Amino acid sequence: MRGLFAFVILPLALLAGMFFWATDPGPSLERPAMIDLADMEKGKAIIDSLQLRRMKEGESRNLVVSESDLDKGVNYLAARLAKGSASASIALDQLVVRASLPLPLVSRWLNLELGLVPQGDMLVPADMRLGGMPIPAAVSGDLLAFALALSPYSEGLAAGRELLDSARLVGGGLALGFTWRGAAVEKAMAGAAGAGSGDSAVAVYRERLAQVKTKDFPVLLGEAFSLARDRSGAGDPVAENRAALSALAEAVVGGKLLSRRGMANPDRHRGVRLAGRVDFSQHFALSAFLSATGGAGFSDLAGLYKELKDSRQGSGFSFTDLAADRAGTRFGEAATGSPARARQIQNRLAGSQDGAEYFPAVADLPEFMGEAEFQARFGGVGQPAYTEMVKRIEGRIAALALYRE
Repeated sequence: MRGLFAFVILPLALLAGMFFWATDPGPSLERPAMIDLADMEKGKAIIDSLQLRRMKEGESRNLVVSESDLDKGVNYLAARLAKGSASASIALDQLVVRASLPLPLVSRWLNLELGLVPQGDMLVPADMRLGGMPIPAAVSGDLLAFALALSPYSEGLAAGRELLDSARLVGGGLALGFTWRGAAVEKAMAGAAGAGSGDSAVAVYRERLAQVKTKDFPVLLGEAFSLARDRSGAGDPVAENRAALSALAEAVVGGKLLSRRGMANPDRHRGVRLAGRVDFSQHFALSAFLSATGGAGFSDLAGLYKELKDSRQGSGFSFTDLAADRAGTRFGEAATGSPARARQIQNRLAGSQDGAEYFPAVADLPEFMGEAEFQARFGGVGQPAYTEMVKRIEGRIAALALYRE
């Protein structure tokens, strides 16, 4: 019995004790993950300044991220990837990241605090704390690397690291230097979207859609989800649906969303139609893609941002396009919400040619309003008349049988 205690029971007891020392019954940090229209404007300005669309293989760029933007970004990622919260602050030549992440299968939380300090051109882990357990700097880096290697996003994170040349604290912000490497970009994007939605998986759907000689979006979607159903027999239906939605978005915009030469310059005049209109297929397909790979909240905001820009300089604000955005967001969310829901969507839409299953009636909604007309009729975003119209749109989407199952 003494031998059993020494070699089995005692180690298990020690491991259990360390687990409860390193975790907590609740989060130490709770904050909403909010990205507003100002953030979208700022993000677009950053992308424009980096000229990503013109980058070629091997070209380098530098980007400075303010402390507030970094803080908001890590919190959004914690919420998106792990349903938790996070913060980032810079003080005394150190970047401090705090996070509260729920642990799967157990009612415990990992409350983490990590310091990153300069070493050459990079930041490296210093002291770390997991719950009540301090982790010395000598082992924190190895422990962090081990944890990231076990993450479902490990391949994407490793590919992203290949792009990074430097990370330095400069003037209260984080200065990043990176070099465009097409293969690493595609791997990083695939890893961010989830296993199975990389370029090799999407290529299978591209090939199938290229064989379908039609400009009818519902027919293309039916073909894509028929293939997704067939491939999910021994695979991950969520990953297959992500790949299908990626290929559908590319079919609508007329080119790869990312290429080895840099950001693709898609041709959006392909003529693929949903409910009789090209713009509806574009809004729906791109919103579904964003929702499936970047989060439904981001997808909704991207669609709203585009419509507000149009009201100032373009076709005008259209509730019809906003409805297409919201429907696409809801569709992408449903198609990738869980393995069971993903299979349900596949079985219902495989071979379907009826867009009314997932796209609401929009013909009576106001559209093509300039900024002055939009303000006069609806008072602006968030005002009662605007909110009432959005509720009407959401009600129509929710009433579709596909979303009631």
